[in-house]
Parts: sequence; structure tokens; C-alpha cells
Amino acid sequence: MTELQLATRFCAVLAALWLPVIACSGGGDGQNGNTTGNGDGGRSAGGTGINSSSSGDDFGGDIGLTSSVSSGPTADAGHQTTCDDAGNCTCINIASIGHEGVWGPCSSDSTTALQNWLNTQSTAQVDNYNTEKPTLTPEFLAKYDVILLQWMVTKGEQNDDGAPWQFTADEVNALKDWVNNGGGLIALSGYQCSGQGCTIHDVTATNQLLSFTDIQFNADGALDPAQSGCPDCNCWGGSLPLGGPLPGSVGTWNQDTPIGKDIQSVGAYIARSIKSTTATVDSTDGTRNFAVHEEVGKGHVVAYGDEWVTYSGQWLGTAACLDPRLYTDPNSGCYERSAAHVFQISQFWYNVIKYAASSVECFTIEDPVIIK
Repeated sequence: MTELQLATRFCAVLAALWLPVIACSGGGDGQNGNTTGNGDGGRSAGGTGINSSSSGDDFGGDIGLTSSVSSGPTADAGHQTTCDDAGNCTCINIASIGHEGVWGPCSSDSTTALQNWLNTQSTAQVDNYNTEKPTLTPEFLAKYDVILLQWMVTKGEQNDDGAPWQFTADEVNALKDWVNNGGGLIALSGYQCSGQGCTIHDVTATNQLLSFTDIQFNADGALDPAQSGCPDCNCWGGSLPLGGPLPGSVGTWNQDTPIGKDIQSVGAYIARSIKSTTATVDSTDGTRNFAVHEEVGKGHVVAYGDEWVTYSGQWLGTAACLDPRLYTDPNSGCYERSAAHVFQISQFWYNVIKYAASSVECFTIEDPVIIK
């Protein structure tokens, strides 16, 4: 990546945090030496989650948010692009189901960079269902083009999952029918602890909902920086590089798949490996699979074993416990090596959402660092 590309990336991601919504025509233990804690195999204490009652940092805001819209040009497959009075346009609806992660760099990170990136630079509208379990009926699912499964537990707090959400057979069947009819399903995992004495809850509800696919998450703790001997993980907040040439990196991304294409590396920390037999593998270390996808009827399913791709610190390369001078001092071992320098987080999400929503051609996102 050239210096110009790096500078462009920083500007684009920072702009996602502050710019107003654009018109649709535009298109752990931290491993940082400063934090300690428990959970996620040592993800330190202090994080906060994003609540669906918040107004600005919460994907699309309150659940069921529907601004006054005027019909735009008809998009593909019966979709309409709708625009509000300010010219903000939407053509794809996403439901994020489950709590967002509460760890990340410095163990006090949020997921607002991802959320604002979608809100300000894409034609996606995202509703959060992160405090109470929604009932997956055909009527509920019909409102959405893509479902993102996150941390589906009753509490979702640091070191306290609570009990896994439970879905009925009717709900699983409704989701199955929705996917078969063209819906896009994205599943993440790895939200909480691993290791001795820790019960892993973040795979339970997700595996239940994936039961009609060829994909299941294992209850393990893969991609642990403490076990890999990663010498520079402190530079990007503690995460282990999944793929790429960085020292201590693990695995590769398959450049021949729609998910792995143009990704060299993303940060991960205590992930769940994935069990499948026929799904296409997007990321693997040769023994364990970390990202897979498959077609189910007319729909698409993507599974990725970690949640660090949602954290703002991995997008922006900034965190409260990291001195920004680390990245500007040529004498520093982290010089120009923040998470924003070395990871392709926005490319990951572009690939995943574009694949999941492939039946909705009007979905676009504007980000100069993305290879389309």
C-alpha cells in the first residue's frame, strides 16, 4: 500500500465518523502492555456495548426506523431505492441481531466506525436488535435483505454472557425459507472468553440458526496472540494478524473467492474455528477454517469466527491505550504500522455484505480504499 493510499484510507475512515449521511448518488489482554483483564482468553476489562436506544452511533438508529421517504427508481428484484428529503438514499435493509462486542483494543472499544461507515457511505439501512431477542417470523424477515448474527445472549457484558438466546423450530424454519428465497445471512462469533473454566456461549444460538446450512462454529479458542508469538501485536491493539506477511501472522485469505479477494490481513483475537464439509473456504491455516461461505437455495451464507472486524480501533488504528506517536516516529517499531495501515477491514466488510446481498444490485458503498 502506497503512502497516498494510506493517507486516503485514514481520511476515508475518519470521514465515516463525522460526515453527514451522503446522497445515494455519491456513493484481550490487549497485548499492549497497558491493560490486563479476564475474558476472551484475557481480553481486558472496560468495554461498552452499543444500545439500540442510542440515536447516532447505532447503525440505523432505533429499531424499525423508517424516515419519511419518497420512491426512487425501481432497483432490481422488486427493490426500490428510497430517499428522504435530505437526499439520503437506501436500497438494502440489514438487521443486526445480538449484542455488539464489548472488548477490542484496550478492552474499551466500540463498533461505531463500522456502523458509521455503513450509515454515511453506503446505500444500506441497518436496524439493531441487541437488547431483546426478536421473533424470527416470515413477516419480520421479509423486511430485510441481510441478517447479521452477532452475540446472541441475554446479558452480553464483559465476562458475563448470560444464557444463550433460544429460537423455536418455527423460527429456524422461517430463517431457512428466507435464505432459500434469496436472503443473505452473515454470522460472527468469538465474542467472549476461552480457556480453562470458561463456558463458550456465543456459538449456541448461532449454530442453532445455522442448522440448515453446512456450517457450524466450534467451541474453541483459535487465533490467540499469546500462543502465536506475535512480536508486534501491540502496534494494533493486541489482535493477531489473520493472513498477510506480518510477523506472527496466521493463515491466508483465498484470493479466488468473493470473500477473500483483495484481503491480505485482518486482526483477530480468540476466534472460533468453523466446521463444514461443502462450504467454500475463504480463510484457513490449513488445519482450521476461519471464514467460509455457501449458497443455500437462492440465498448466500457467510460465517466468520471472530468479532474484531467490528471494532473501531481496528478500523481507525487509534485506541485510548495507544500513543499516536507510535505511528509517526520513524524510530518506533510501530512506525506506520497501526491497524489502519496493516489491515483491510473495510475490504472485508465490502466483500461480505456485497456477497450476502448479491441479489440486491443497488447496494453500493463509497470508500476509495476498497477494490471493487
